[in-house]
Amino acid sequence: MIATRYALARASRIVNRNPVLSLCSALSMLLLSLCALAQEGTLTSFDPPGSRQTVPLSINAGRSVAGYYSDGSAIHGFLRSSDGSFTVIDAPRSTATYAWSINSGGSIAGYFFAGHIFHGFLRAPNGRFIAFDPPGSISTTPQSVNSGDAVTGYYSDVNHVSHGFLRAPDGTITSFDPVGSTSTRPVSINSAGEITGFYLGSDQLDHGFVRSPGGTLTTFDVEAGQDTQPASINSSGEITGQYGPFNEPTGFLRAADGTITKFEPVKNNDGVVPGSINDAGYITGFYVDLRGVGHGFVRRPDGSFADFGSPAVNFVFPFSINLEGAITGYYQASVYTTAHGFLLSP
Repeated sequence: MIATRYALARASRIVNRNPVLSLCSALSMLLLSLCALAQEGTLTSFDPPGSRQTVPLSINAGRSVAGYYSDGSAIHGFLRSSDGSFTVIDAPRSTATYAWSINSGGSIAGYFFAGHIFHGFLRAPNGRFIAFDPPGSISTTPQSVNSGDAVTGYYSDVNHVSHGFLRAPDGTITSFDPVGSTSTRPVSINSAGEITGFYLGSDQLDHGFVRSPGGTLTTFDVEAGQDTQPASINSSGEITGQYGPFNEPTGFLRAADGTITKFEPVKNNDGVVPGSINDAGYITGFYVDLRGVGHGFVRRPDGSFADFGSPAVNFVFPFSINLEGAITGYYQASVYTTAHGFLLSP
């Protein structure tokens, strides 16, 4: 799964660096953008009933999508099944629920707000909720669940320091931090139990890491003196993410042997944010052109790109790609207008 909290924030900051044209123009050009999307496959736009803002975050092999939406008064998680039906996900006693990651079996990991703090949850395919918090946590934010129902994410302690955690399928929770970390943020776990994420060092830079199933931590940087923020790891151990300045990041692919390839869908851009890599090595994410327009992209294993979007005022933000290449995310007429979910099927 995509380091989505940072991708969402980055999307807003990158796009807002440039002026937005009139809403009427944006709406008309959005239609052209959706036509461009449909040329890459079958496009389905969707919103849970009553949604005013829809943010899909994760898609599994069966094309079930998990995410969250706002109805104007509360935030709810949702599950969109492959037949297009919706299930609202509200954790017991919660005032806000975020469904963050869905695995191949339909288990969903996320977090909810109750008792003035965030708690983690794992929702079984039958709807059963398991709430959890690592020992000492005052805020728990799961980010990814793998095919075996192992969950990773991070939590904050009483000193507001973030630590990584792994919740095993039996409920055992292990806390971990790379040496020298002042804040640890795991973001993705693959089927083998490898975890990737990033941590803040004493140099005030973010550094990438990979944690083996046995607990060995390997750290890496794409480029010295620059932030490195992994977003997703596939079953082969390939990692994608972004590096560089917060407002003008560039994409990278790290092979299982540690070899790193930098990439940009187009040379002249204002930021590249990869979000997800599937087991076939296809990467999706978005980039922002010099006029502030957000385009979705797919990077193929051979290094070539497919762009979905148009040279117009619109914003397309893909966040997750499954094995067959189906993609989910959201789009907006402008950065200030309603977010709608989409499913792009190959």
